[in-house]
Amino acid sequence: MANKKEQLSSDLAKFVEQSQWAKAVQAQQALIDLEPTNSNYFLRMGDYNVKAGNKAAAVKTYYQAADLFVKAGFAVKGIATYKMILRVAPDEKQATELMRAINSNPAVTGGAPPPPPAPEPAPALAPQVELAPPPPPAPAPAAAPPPPIEMPQPPPPAAPAPPPEPAPVIELELEIEAAPVQEKKDINPLFAAFSKEEFGAIVDKLEPVEFMAGERIIAEGDEGDAMYLISSGGGRVVKEVEGQELTLDNLAEGEFFGEMSLLVGGPRSASVFAATNTEVLRLKSSDLFEIMKKYPRIESVLEEFYEKRSKATRQKMKEIRK
Repeated sequence: MANKKEQLSSDLAKFVEQSQWAKAVQAQQALIDLEPTNSNYFLRMGDYNVKAGNKAAAVKTYYQAADLFVKAGFAVKGIATYKMILRVAPDEKQATELMRAINSNPAVTGGAPPPPPAPEPAPALAPQVELAPPPPPAPAPAAAPPPPIEMPQPPPPAAPAPPPEPAPVIELELEIEAAPVQEKKDINPLFAAFSKEEFGAIVDKLEPVEFMAGERIIAEGDEGDAMYLISSGGGRVVKEVEGQELTLDNLAEGEFFGEMSLLVGGPRSASVFAATNTEVLRLKSSDLFEIMKKYPRIESVLEEFYEKRSKATRQKMKEIRK
């Protein structure tokens, strides 16, 4: 299988380089037959179908890719894939509906349902009329007690056997080394914190943007005008400290950044560069503030995540200055 996969991958690379998209589709389908649960294979298949001019096939494979991404818990990649469907076929209402429902998927929320909307006040109840309690029922006549039944006396119990001597306890000294607790970098908790309506309002406004490897996504000192979610690739957070550029963090797929300056105002506290060819989902500040007017709770959710990010950044700076 490995040799076959290598040969198909080699053929596919040749077809792509030569822009032979129909043959690229065939080679990619052969790879899918080998690994039918590989979501990235379906994603590339959609791209090749678009280039080959077969939009219907592209939409079909994009749906398959998005479904696999979401079931695996890759929420941001799922959103980005549904955005691809809407870019190819803007009237695909099913893509919009599935995208808005991602944060209620157990694979994304970790089994926790999204918070329900605030309950409406219950209507006032009409005053109840107090009714007199019914009279107690008459007591039933007491029944005559049954005659006593003579039971045979059981034989005296045998003397208990002496308890066995306890087995000697062997004490084992186990050296248990606690595994280091690593915080999982994942956007899913943020999504799970939103209601379905709040989440839907946000994802509707997300815009796919691509950056080349090494390209600067945001610049330290610039005014914050958007926040970003990484759908593929990665980022490198860089800050200038005493004339030197220091890497504060490496961002992976599924992580978000750029929210700090939006929430607290002021310039960007650090720059972010694309670590490789990177795709992000951008939420403009104007759209975010418009959404928060309708759903004020979104601001408090984002502020909570900002506090965690800010605390981690301050700790990182302390370590650097030591």
